[in-house]
Amino acid sequence: MSSSRVKAWHLVVAAAPIVIGVYYLLVHLGISPGTQVALYASANLTFAACALVVARRNPGLRTIMLLLAASATASVAGDVIFYFQALVNSNVPYPGIPDICYLVGYPLMALGLLLIIRRRTPGWDGASAIDAAIVAVGAGYVVYEFVIAPTWGVDADNLTRFVSVAYPLGDLMLIVVGARLMLGAGPRTTSLRLIGAYLVMVLFADTMYSVQSLNGTYQAANFLDVFWIAGSFLMAGAVLHPRAALMIKPSNAATPDATTSRLLLLAVAAMVAPTSLLILDARTGEPHVSAAAIVCNVLFLLVLFRMTGLVRAQRLAAITDGLTGLRSRRYFEESLGNEGARAARYHLPLSMLLLDIDHFKQVNDTYGHNGGDRVLVEVTHRLGELIRPGDVVARYGGEEFAVLLPNTGPAQAREIAERIRRGVSSAPIAVAETRMSKVTVSVGIAGMPASATTDELVLAADRALYAAKNAGRNRVAAADEESRVEPLLSA
Repeated sequence: MSSSRVKAWHLVVAAAPIVIGVYYLLVHLGISPGTQVALYASANLTFAACALVVARRNPGLRTIMLLLAASATASVAGDVIFYFQALVNSNVPYPGIPDICYLVGYPLMALGLLLIIRRRTPGWDGASAIDAAIVAVGAGYVVYEFVIAPTWGVDADNLTRFVSVAYPLGDLMLIVVGARLMLGAGPRTTSLRLIGAYLVMVLFADTMYSVQSLNGTYQAANFLDVFWIAGSFLMAGAVLHPRAALMIKPSNAATPDATTSRLLLLAVAAMVAPTSLLILDARTGEPHVSAAAIVCNVLFLLVLFRMTGLVRAQRLAAITDGLTGLRSRRYFEESLGNEGARAARYHLPLSMLLLDIDHFKQVNDTYGHNGGDRVLVEVTHRLGELIRPGDVVARYGGEEFAVLLPNTGPAQAREIAERIRRGVSSAPIAVAETRMSKVTVSVGIAGMPASATTDELVLAADRALYAAKNAGRNRVAAADEESRVEPLLSA
């Protein structure tokens, strides 16, 4: 029941469409400018307040939250000063004090996100840094081509020019840090996804604002305010989420996996520059430039497809046992972690089996390693026929196998374990061209929620397997009855 309760971060995120709706209603009716300003500023004010609350409650996040709160407060100060000057003077000087507040917010936000990155990956994650650099360079080119370069050409004094360029440079700073955070190793939590959504929305709105300001089409309270307001409420929800502390949990992986979605993102980033060149030069009618841009994109896509195939082949090799073709221990542990989290979230049962080939050393000593390999391959074949679709079987050690049984309680797990035990020993196995040998297995069973964590689940299954072998082998033992394993009446 507790998992379905409405939490504070739900209310904060749900407030975004309400505030946006009332804000645009007042704009449409043209009434209560002060209330409009208050509604607009309430987004960053909520973000700052939530960050301060978390800073007080969670010492581990305190420095990060204070920096994020300071960034949001700087934006609120800029909004208040801007609208106050607009009401009093009917003309806001540019650049002015509000610009100082807005620009201060960029490094404060970037520093807070950098601290999250540092906590998640304390060492040097070169792969993530390169991935982030690819995205940042691609996005940075767009910012330069459509925002910085036109701004630099504006006829104005040096201070105005500097401030005009400082805004897109601040966005570029967030692009670099945000790409590194989102593409780095570590758990993908709800808080991290909300931060990613915030960065995308704010960077899009900032870029469009710069473009509109340059071409003279910007109007106050246009559609861009939706992104700024919603983004701040999303950020407030991110810091207020009850599992926000997981954002700074150190990653177990040295580098993130090269998934298809990651490769697709990198492909899009790498194609930005030649595609932009193709669009810009389409007006000039220079075919050699357009041809070069097209060739660059085609060649890159071909290289990407080739690299994707290599990555998939390497990943398959990394998670597959070379002799039996079963999943590797690493893959099993990853699956166990995922299924354990799913079982805990939805209150589902989860069981696992550890089984060991009895007297396997004697098989190797008598018939050589070739005979032992024959036994391993045949046991693997029989396991494939005895388990259910959706169960995960892995070679856990030399002669040890593990079976993951999702959504399976103790009684059903015992039935499966007994079926495996009987099935493996149902017929002799050819250990040589003309020699057959009877092979049996001992099986240990453990399940959740009897075991609170997946680590405890593995230890419990291992203890049960040890109990089964101590009781005479060729039998099944469960973790909750390992001290009273009964001998089999018939093998």
